[in-house]
Amino acid sequence: MISFIGVQAANEVKHMKAVQADRLKKLQDLRMKLNECSATEIKLAQAIEDEIHLTITAVLSADDNRKTACQLAFREDQQIIRDKWIHISRALMDERGPWSANPFPNDVVTHWKLDKTEDRWRRRFKFKRNYKFDERLCQPSQSRNESTATLADQLYISAKITQKMKQFLVKGVRGITEDSSYEQFEDTNDASESSQSNPSESQNLNNAADTSDHHASAHYKKEPSSTNGDNDYTKVLCSVRCVFVTPKRKLAGQLDITRTVMHFSFEFLVEGTGGSSVFSKFKDKKDSDCKNELGGVDRLDGCRDSMIETNGVLMQNQSNKIKRHKRWNITKIKGVHWTRYLLQYTAMEIFFDDSTAPIFLNFSSQKDTKNAGTLLVSLRNEALFPKGSTKDKNNIISFVDRRVGLEMAENARERWKRREISNFEYLVILNTLAGRSYNDLTQYPIFPWVLADYTSEKLDFNKSSTFRDLSKPVGALDENRFKVFEDRYLSFCDPDIPSFYYGSHYSSMGIVLHYMLRLEPFTTLHLNFQGGKFDHADRLFQSIESAYINSLSNTSDVKELIPEFFYMPEFLENSNSYHLGVKQDGEPIGDVALPPWAKGSPEEFIHINREALESEYVSSNLHNWIDLIFGYKQRGQPAVEAANIFYYVTYEGAVDLENMDDMLHKSAIEDQIANFGQTPIQIFRTKHPRRGPPIPIAHPLYFAPQSLTLTSSVCSTASHMCAILFISLLENTVVLMNEGLILSVKLWLTTHLQSGGNFTYSGPQEHSFGIGSDVISPRKIGTFLAENVKFGRQFLATMQNSRDNYLILCGNWENSFQIISLSDGRIMQSIRQHKDVVSCVAVSSDGNVVATGSYDTTVMIWHAFRGRPIDKKIRGANFELSEKEQVIVERPVHILCGHDDIITCLFVSTELDIVISGSKDGTCIFHTLREGRYVRSIQHPSGVGLSKLVASQHGRVVLYSENDLSLHMYSINGRHIASSATLGRLNCIELSCSGDFIVCAGELGQIVLRSMHSLGIVWRYDGNGKTITSLAVTPEECILAGTKNGSLLVFSTETSLLRRGSMQRNKIKPSTSG
Repeated sequence: MISFIGVQAANEVKHMKAVQADRLKKLQDLRMKLNECSATEIKLAQAIEDEIHLTITAVLSADDNRKTACQLAFREDQQIIRDKWIHISRALMDERGPWSANPFPNDVVTHWKLDKTEDRWRRRFKFKRNYKFDERLCQPSQSRNESTATLADQLYISAKITQKMKQFLVKGVRGITEDSSYEQFEDTNDASESSQSNPSESQNLNNAADTSDHHASAHYKKEPSSTNGDNDYTKVLCSVRCVFVTPKRKLAGQLDITRTVMHFSFEFLVEGTGGSSVFSKFKDKKDSDCKNELGGVDRLDGCRDSMIETNGVLMQNQSNKIKRHKRWNITKIKGVHWTRYLLQYTAMEIFFDDSTAPIFLNFSSQKDTKNAGTLLVSLRNEALFPKGSTKDKNNIISFVDRRVGLEMAENARERWKRREISNFEYLVILNTLAGRSYNDLTQYPIFPWVLADYTSEKLDFNKSSTFRDLSKPVGALDENRFKVFEDRYLSFCDPDIPSFYYGSHYSSMGIVLHYMLRLEPFTTLHLNFQGGKFDHADRLFQSIESAYINSLSNTSDVKELIPEFFYMPEFLENSNSYHLGVKQDGEPIGDVALPPWAKGSPEEFIHINREALESEYVSSNLHNWIDLIFGYKQRGQPAVEAANIFYYVTYEGAVDLENMDDMLHKSAIEDQIANFGQTPIQIFRTKHPRRGPPIPIAHPLYFAPQSLTLTSSVCSTASHMCAILFISLLENTVVLMNEGLILSVKLWLTTHLQSGGNFTYSGPQEHSFGIGSDVISPRKIGTFLAENVKFGRQFLATMQNSRDNYLILCGNWENSFQIISLSDGRIMQSIRQHKDVVSCVAVSSDGNVVATGSYDTTVMIWHAFRGRPIDKKIRGANFELSEKEQVIVERPVHILCGHDDIITCLFVSTELDIVISGSKDGTCIFHTLREGRYVRSIQHPSGVGLSKLVASQHGRVVLYSENDLSLHMYSINGRHIASSATLGRLNCIELSCSGDFIVCAGELGQIVLRSMHSLGIVWRYDGNGKTITSLAVTPEECILAGTKNGSLLVFSTETSLLRRGSMQRNKIKPSTSG
């Protein structure tokens, strides 16, 4: 029993222990679960807290970004408004403005600087006003003092407006800028105020006002906000740091790309070469501004008050005078080229089709460059050629990398061989594809010395001794000097530096500034390059002959030429009257001394130099020079054999800058590259072919003007024998309008027209040209002309776009001008904006811009509408078209003022960015096309009213007045070049398509061909005694002449005469009489 009880007790003890253990385990499990729940709750609370924190941070960050973006947008708006204010003030105060203190004509000295506008062949003809010219540069260096420091900034405002008006204008500028970050641009060296005037106010207005530098390269018109909240077009697709490279300065900032625009925001001014070390400064600036609430905004102002010590001279940082924002329209891009900066493929140059100057951007890496470039090309193509579009896609572009560049070069080479482009045009193309740029002075375009005779009174292009040997580099042209180079090459021994012939280069920044010394902005750049003063007078560019001799004899001078030697006479003149110093023999430096054969005329020098470039000798040998500069003789064993080896740092790939860790050494190498020359990108790796023989049939006016004879005569209409007042060619049609407002459109028939546009001999068959059948039957235009209006050529113009061809007719009684379809003769649009009769009309060569002049003395600029095509089937008789059906946008872009009488003649060019208007008041006014800014005025030498005006793509303008029966030719920069009497009243003046010749005719019944170089008579054509009332020159250089009795005369080539005449080209000399 006791044992049983003991067992039970033991079992009970075990059970109790098990129960207790179980309870302890459950308690432990419970505690674990509680701990787990507590941990989960803590994690959940932490997650919620983190999410709240992230949300708050994101909201705050988004709000900060929004505030920063709004602040930047506000500042950009302020910049736009300020620029417009200054534009208005200048329009009011310039010599043709209503508030002018010195109305035109006056004796006020105007200073000029180079406009960056380029034509299709990258020629920069135009000048623009230099409102900040430094008068101290016209004084001897020892007499320059600080008392005249503010004269340059005060001259324009102080001299031209009253004190009361000055205060009004400055108040306006301050009202715009006082709440923004833009400082009042006052002279810190002279803060005192005068009781009569405040110099700082004048300087404020001027420095803030000098917008022309960047207006030429940027559009400030912002994209309109979307009304439906769609932000696709304003969303930034790419944002990248870059350096905006210009000849004057280098600007570091951020490039933002949206679907429609590129926007550059300036952050700080780059010192030195602007190499790869610049991009590390972006982070430094960001860190230094991180405590600022609007850090991105204040970075723009971070270096305003800093001082730079250069050559021991303290200079105030100029970043406070730099525009903070630049904006470009992506749809206006016509080319994006991947190129080099400091011999590294980290840059791209962007070209535009609306006369906007190209821009040059350098990035931190090749990847950034390629990404930005391909995106821009893609966006441009998508915008202009959307999916499903039926538009001609020939204008789709590609990102021009090295492969595409080679294809473009080979295509240009074939066109050059076939003589479809000139030597000048071909060299421009090669320079562009080889990375040579006007924006980067360290790799400026290169052209050859072509002449070797700078002492003769007259040049003979038939002698080879007249020309330089194009098969040798400049350093090898003189045998005695070349022996010095050769000895150095053979004896040079350095384990780190390869042997070289020439220690200096044929192209560098110093060479460009040497040549362009007399022209701003190169004058200022030359001064900066030389430490604030002009170089020693004996070393300045002073003579063409001495420059060539020096390049043959001096062992440190092997320089070639620049493009300006072949199209710009102004750079040879000291037109701004700079005091350049006095030579050791006591002779002061002024204009560049010209060779005897130039007859003291810069225009003659440029003309002959260009003629030499296009001569047969140069055409037959230019391929040798191309091999040296852009081709297979540039590098390797062929370069050694051609003695074409330069210092190794000038070659791409000679130094691996990308992987160089020593920043000091890297910076030194970059300085060397920037200052001592860069060999162009090697385009061709094989021998360049020789140019093909000349094709006289392609240019009969040049090769054999006597080969044109009267080949046919037809009546414009069968029943209306009125004078033909207007002839125009559009594609393969001839548009005619006679005095009775009868419109006729006929076919223009040609034979053997090749795809390239040139004519060649093809077997025994002769070439023929003629007038074909009617495209549309002759019909009278249903409109009424104003009373007392003499209907003529100036009332008519044709325009062509992707939708149709049109005739523009003005002179209507209701002060309108009408657009007439040339496919069916219907009036498509009637526009009435002028306050009086529309007296003349002109259309740009690309058909995008129309200019109209009026009896109300104004000129209006209109843009062609680029909307959807008009379906001819749904055209109604109602002229009130919807906006999408307009041919011309009915709101003028600009209204240009300045004339005092009726506008009688017009010229407009998008390529040259210019509008030229002639008036009965005897003056001719030049405005810029894109901005409508006044440039200059020309007065007829006799002060009589202008009747006709023509202008060529080469920058020549010819004026004619019926009151003095003379032709007067001016440059696009207002310089008088030549005058010639006409010996009779002219009814019509037209230019050849090349712009090299002018064709005139009138009451005497003769057609006179004149040179656009001198106005000299090249040839006369007999019009069978009929009074000529209208003219046109076809692309094939045939002449169409309309007569008073309604006949249409065709002057075309006769092959037999052409074959004989082409051999006599050099014997035909322009006559200066008659």
